[in-house]
Amino acid sequence: MRRTGWRAAAVALTLLTTVMVPAAGASAGGATAKRVKSPHTAIAGYDARTVIVRYADRASSLQRSLARGLAGVVETLGTVSGVDAQVVRVSGDPARAAARLNRSRAVLYAEPNYIAHATAVPDDPLFGDLYGLNNTGQHGGLADADVDAPEGWDAAGLGSFPAALNGAKIGIVDTGVQATHEDLAGKVVDCAGVKAFGIDVLGLLTLPLFADPTIVPGRCADDNGHGTHVAGTAVARANNARGVAGVAFDSPLAVCKPLDRKGAGAVAGIANCMNYLVGTGVKVISLSLGTTEDSVTLRNAVAAASSSALVVAAAGNSGAATVEYPAAYPEVVSVAATDRRDAHAGFSTANAKVEIAAPGVDITSTWNDGGYETISGTSMATPHVAGVAAIIARRNPSGGPAAWRAKLDSSVDDLGPAGRDPQFGLGRVNLARAATG
Repeated sequence: MRRTGWRAAAVALTLLTTVMVPAAGASAGGATAKRVKSPHTAIAGYDARTVIVRYADRASSLQRSLARGLAGVVETLGTVSGVDAQVVRVSGDPARAAARLNRSRAVLYAEPNYIAHATAVPDDPLFGDLYGLNNTGQHGGLADADVDAPEGWDAAGLGSFPAALNGAKIGIVDTGVQATHEDLAGKVVDCAGVKAFGIDVLGLLTLPLFADPTIVPGRCADDNGHGTHVAGTAVARANNARGVAGVAFDSPLAVCKPLDRKGAGAVAGIANCMNYLVGTGVKVISLSLGTTEDSVTLRNAVAAASSSALVVAAAGNSGAATVEYPAAYPEVVSVAATDRRDAHAGFSTANAKVEIAAPGVDITSTWNDGGYETISGTSMATPHVAGVAAIIARRNPSGGPAAWRAKLDSSVDDLGPAGRDPQFGLGRVNLARAATG
């Protein structure tokens, strides 16, 4: 749990992350994936060994047997419930076998057992671990307890996984980013950070003495990992045969680093970073950080930024009703965390400020060592929402933050009690809903 930092002459903001565990199928050097061969392959879009056949009700056993023999039917494998059809194994090409069956009066219809594919599923080897994007029930999850990313990508016209960065720019205020990561290479178009964090005392804490919040271009290298993880969930390249995929994989990224290697930083730096990001033209600002102190400086910075960008922030990891900022400000979309079964995460703050929920438990994403890590927190839920917001902004560029927020709020799957509640807000974000209408 990375929550060290200082609180002295200035208010410190800390990362909203909990437990970190090694990513399944990943190592410090990068992702690994196990490929499994199917027992047989598909031919021209249908199963290579089976046919679906529906016999005429009055056809005799002899007539059916003759039809089966002429078509090369070897055996009956099962039935298709509700349509009175059977699945049969054939010795030759299923299309030819179906044509022969259809010539018999004993058969109402026969057709190849056509293969359907999940929509817009990329080839990233760790995509199967991203239950938050596409939950099929893997690892004990609840099927469809996800943001419906494949369906949303199709609806948004991104199902072919374009490599061009034509999406709405996302700004991230965090510990920086490893811009050379294999899944983020070429994504970072703007990079900056504060000039100085303070004085590090024996590696134990950082004193705020002489902290300089001046923004320095080019200073956004991630020496913690948290910022790179957040960035990957939001914008990691999709369908590049590498690691993971981000929600808004076609969005360019602007990064400003006001948090030090321990994940802490002063509100002066946060405010300057937000102002910097607005200047780069970001449409969404993702803040996976928080403090229990209500800072006038931070409040004013959020209000200024929200006039041109939709601000999304982590609700907090108190596991209680503790109010954290900037999530609690009225201009900000406060994000709670859910798990792989659409349940409220035990660590996730629950209060009246929570507006949206998103997957935040055991989220696999990019890390600053060039590999991938699985961690939990409302920090991990926030970039899911930021990515969906970016796709909304991409589809309605002239709408502005108020319109994007309204669409985001109306594009949820209501969880818990009907309507808004402290655990889930209005509900868990849904990209498929957000990308339509």
